[in-house]
Amino acid sequence: MKTGRYFHFFLWALFLLASCVRESHDQQDIQAVIDKEVAIRVETYRQSRLKLCREQALAEASKLADSILLEEARLSRDTLSKPPKPEKPEKPEIKSLLDSTPIQPFFGPRRRDTTPADSTQ
Repeated sequence: MKTGRYFHFFLWALFLLASCVRESHDQQDIQAVIDKEVAIRVETYRQSRLKLCREQALAEASKLADSILLEEARLSRDTLSKPPKPEKPEKPEIKSLLDSTPIQPFFGPRRRDTTPADSTQ
């Protein structure tokens, strides 16, 4: 068990020493990494702005095209509307016939039936 304890202590000491070691980076390498990261971010921003601009342009063009199509449809629509109601004709003149004969019934006076209702009489 003592060997396990020493081993763990040794590992801890090794990690501590490794973390305290200072890496030497020269200024040019750091600036290159920064420039690369800035270029990536600028390109990402540029692409997102272009995408947004394209979407806005398409939306505006769509509205414009719709309004043009609607206007053309209105202009090409049949301009004749429902025909108006016809006017009532004038009342015709009542024509009277010039007939000098007196008015008589078509059939003469009714004759009484000569047969009695009861044949026994």
